[in-house]
This record gives sequence, structure tokens and C-alpha cells, in this order.
Amino acid sequence: MFEKINLEQYFLKTQKILEEKKALFSYDMLGRSLASNAFYPKDIYKLLLEQKLSILFYAKNLDFNKKDFDGIILPTSPLEKQDIQNLSFFRRYHEKPLIQFDFIFDEYQILESLVYGADAFIIFPKMLKILQLKKLYNFAIHLGLEAIFYVESKKDINNAILAGARIFLIEDEKLLPLIPKNKALISKSIQNLHSYVKE
Repeated sequence: MFEKINLEQYFLKTQKILEEKKALFSYDMLGRSLASNAFYPKDIYKLLLEQKLSILFYAKNLDFNKKDFDGIILPTSPLEKQDIQNLSFFRRYHEKPLIQFDFIFDEYQILESLVYGADAFIIFPKMLKILQLKKLYNFAIHLGLEAIFYVESKKDINNAILAGARIFLIEDEKLLPLIPKNKALISKSIQNLHSYVKE
């Protein structure tokens, strides 16, 4: 799913985009906009524990009448020719769980996720130190959001666990034995993603 992405390059470019955003719209102003926020995040972890969800990875021509998915991963990065406004656009049409896909490394971005209507976001432990992961994850939980840890290696899994991760997104099923029990998992299937709890 993310095989063609050069994470290091994308994170550097995202940092520049974020600096420009902060100069135009400060963290305080973003926080104040929560007062008029119509979106309250769903508890995606609880939903994953209670039932298996079929999660659609963004399709360019979204059919809002489509019924065969329970949640969606929606890209919001300008580097993927997308916009964070996609979150609120989708939220207006659906109550299904909405997972943001961007290159998250800053509390500003997490606050943005909440303001624009995401229920969760994908985070890459490969790109962040454990203390950064912990700080960002704790901030997300404080806001009512959930972080989904995209793991590609044993090191990613260890760092995610140390940060407190409850939900893992994996593509390589060889990593499954390394993930502790009672964690929610999202893994790749032929057309979309499916979720389950490791028991």
C-alpha cells in the first residue's frame, strides 16, 4: 500500500508544508476553531474490538453510495495531490470511521485531524523516536483520536508497543507472531483492508 513512498523525503517535504501552515494559521487559532467543530471522533479501537471491519483504502472516484465497507483510509497530503479538506467533505456524507493518511510528526497535525473530522490517523514508528511517538500518541488519546501504527519490522513493532499502541496496520503477515495478544489489527486483503483482534 505504501511501497512506493519514500518516507524520509515525504517527511522532509511535509515539514516545510507544515511550517508554512503554522505561519498562516497558528496552533492557538486552530485550537480555537474546535469550539465550532461539528465532528466528535468515534472510538475506532472499541469498534475494532467489537467487530471485524472492512476498511477501504481511498479510491479516486469515491462512490458515496457504496455499502460494502465499514470505514475508509483517506489521504490528505498535498504530496499525494490531496487536501485535508477531504476529511470534512467525506464526513458530511458518511458516519463511517474515517482514518487520515498523512505524514504525521507534530501535534499541530493531530489537532488538524480532529478539527477536520478524522476518527484516527496513521503514524509511522519507523520515522519517529520512541519519546516522539509516546508524546504524539498521548496527545491523540487526550483529544479522543486514535493512532494506527503502520509497522514494517520488528523494530517498528517494539517502538509502537513502547509508545502504547493499541492498533497495528500490517502488510507482511510474517510480522503477526511479533504482535502481542489483544491488539487490534488491520491487514491487507485483495481489494481492501480487514480488521480483527489478535487473541
